[in-house]
Amino acid sequence: MSRSLPTSPTDVGVDEVPTLEASVRDAARTAVGISGDITIPKWKVAVPTSARRRVLGLSLINASVALPLTTLLLLSPEIARDNNWTTTTVGGTVIAAAILAGLVGAPLSDRVPFNRRTAASVIFAVNSAVFALLMNLIPAFGWFLLVALARGVLFGLGAPIWRTLAFDSTVPEARARAIARTHMGTLIGSALGGACAWIAIAGIDIGASQALLLSGILAVVLSLGSLLLTETKVGGAEPDRLRRAMGQVDDPVAGLRPSWSESTLRVRSIPTVKFALTSYVAVGWCAGAALIVPVIRLAQARELKEGTAALVITIASAVAFLTLYLVARGLEKSVRRSPEALAAVIPVGLIIGFAGLLLIGLVRPVISPQLALATIGGFLAWVALDITMLSVIQPEDRPTAVGISLFSTIGGSLLALLVISAVSAIIGGSAAYAVAFTVASLPMILFWRRSKKLIRAVGPDLDARLGVEDETQDFDEAVAESGAVPVLSARNIDFAYGSVQVLFDVSMRVNEGEMVALLGPNGVGKTTLLRVLSGLESPQAGVVRLAGDNVTDINASKRVALGLSQIVGGNAVFGSMTVYENLLMYGFSLGRDRASIKEGIDEAFQVFPKIADRRNQLGSTLSGGEQQMLGLSKALITKPKVLVVDEFSLGLAPIVVGELLEMVRQLNARGTAVLVVEQSVNVALNLVDRCYFMEKGEIVYEGNAKDLLAQPELVQALSLGGHPTTADANPVTLDESGSPA
Repeated sequence: MSRSLPTSPTDVGVDEVPTLEASVRDAARTAVGISGDITIPKWKVAVPTSARRRVLGLSLINASVALPLTTLLLLSPEIARDNNWTTTTVGGTVIAAAILAGLVGAPLSDRVPFNRRTAASVIFAVNSAVFALLMNLIPAFGWFLLVALARGVLFGLGAPIWRTLAFDSTVPEARARAIARTHMGTLIGSALGGACAWIAIAGIDIGASQALLLSGILAVVLSLGSLLLTETKVGGAEPDRLRRAMGQVDDPVAGLRPSWSESTLRVRSIPTVKFALTSYVAVGWCAGAALIVPVIRLAQARELKEGTAALVITIASAVAFLTLYLVARGLEKSVRRSPEALAAVIPVGLIIGFAGLLLIGLVRPVISPQLALATIGGFLAWVALDITMLSVIQPEDRPTAVGISLFSTIGGSLLALLVISAVSAIIGGSAAYAVAFTVASLPMILFWRRSKKLIRAVGPDLDARLGVEDETQDFDEAVAESGAVPVLSARNIDFAYGSVQVLFDVSMRVNEGEMVALLGPNGVGKTTLLRVLSGLESPQAGVVRLAGDNVTDINASKRVALGLSQIVGGNAVFGSMTVYENLLMYGFSLGRDRASIKEGIDEAFQVFPKIADRRNQLGSTLSGGEQQMLGLSKALITKPKVLVVDEFSLGLAPIVVGELLEMVRQLNARGTAVLVVEQSVNVALNLVDRCYFMEKGEIVYEGNAKDLLAQPELVQALSLGGHPTTADANPVTLDESGSPA
């Protein structure tokens, strides 16, 4: 994130930096709803009509998903009996659909464009409900399995979008109530699903198939609530508020949709997310044990009267709905106080949930209160988890994070199912379920300890996401450079190939319009550093910024779109393509902007007349110098902010190198900053403004190129891989007179 800076180093004193850091942090946190003001206005006052409609629509979607699933789970013995299947077959189908939702649906949802989330939500919600309606239409297991799996994929596709839309739908201060209300939709669906099952079993006895049909019809009606949704910006109001608070002038990174793998890498590197995923397993464990296993198992064991299982689910869901409604305002107060205050709700919810599980095992046969307790705890932790985790993640990465959390939640439910089933089967007899649910409550200790670590991690992770630490460091660096933020910079970069570390705490920068050389013997890490800067490798530590924006976890293709291009000496040309086809490939990053591509190609032919004469020749037939010219023409087409050139003069005759030097100067004169990796020290020093020398993966020298040319002994020592002498401490910067500073 970049922000406006003082115009001179004297604008801010050293003593004022701590005050600045505190004010920046307070401004950033206030922008995302952590204001300290715990005065909670009414829902209609705090949230505009369009946002309230979105929240209502998302609540109805969640209800449409939960309703037929609850009915199916409660009626699985009847469905199996009516169709001559086994209960294991029905349960296995549900499990397979859940696994498919996490493994297939969630990653695929990442391909939905940000500006099509509403349309996708409607499609996934309505089709999921329609599939629920069709599930028992044909009494054949193949059809049942196919429809169930399709519905699982649709749920996996929709859930990450629905949950991120809930987070983006309102102003940050009202997110707790918004997310609580969408989760309350799930409880409504569970209550209605239980009612449908009760009608089939103990009510008017309409049969399992008719009850499933009824739940499907209700699901379709509820899914039409998705039509209330309207498109909203990624991140909602938060990005604009944050930019205003931090004085940010633009935000090019936030507009890019990262790939699933790229986003996953970023998300999983955040400590809060790592701890949160464990808590999502706990939430799934509560859901699997409290809402699925006990009711079905107890009903099958004939420890409950016929139809009571369905009634228990309905009552427990209704009680949890009412409780969540009442505590939502308290959650919102926690959001406004601090991220730690909200995160502290997570272990409380888990304790309540697992206490409910323990009581299910110890107190029987009445399980409505115990089940309600477990449900309340699970949903309380779930709401707090969603807000806590998503608050520390960049908006463009949130769908990926929700997809990963969905898989963790499903995994927790399946683990609970396996543990309780296995323990009850081993123990046997009337005590089986008491022992099983007592055992199921034991992981509370592990989950509780992990959630306590989450509380400690969330504050620093939130500040890192908001750019508070980066902003103050950028500020100090920019002030030291007379208020100019470098066009390309690396700070404290560590990188290793496997167990072999190659780069050690490397820091460097390229200022706007500047030409910089990276020098040193072979094998010291120059090319590796360029690969890290270009996004071809991910560092183990450190930050890479492009024009002030943190691009450390942005892949290479995205960095090209942001203004960074690299040319690799001897490998910049596709040999099997003609010169003209190579130029077209260079313009690939411009997308469908044919006019800009044509303009860039015409300009390349004008600047490099030699390649214009060979436009129809294969790239492999060009001389080495002509191939470098063709590679340099990439900068004329993509017009990058900074051009990175690796091994500029590799294998070229001096006269050709001289021609290329002049062409690089022309590119620089057009406004492109240049970073050159070069083995020929004389070539580099006659081209660039500043230079860095590397040795054994470290920067050992930084200085002015013109001044360094006047010190041939120092140049020779550095070129041979030696450190500067004692007067030239590591690292060394030359002053304007050419002497070591």
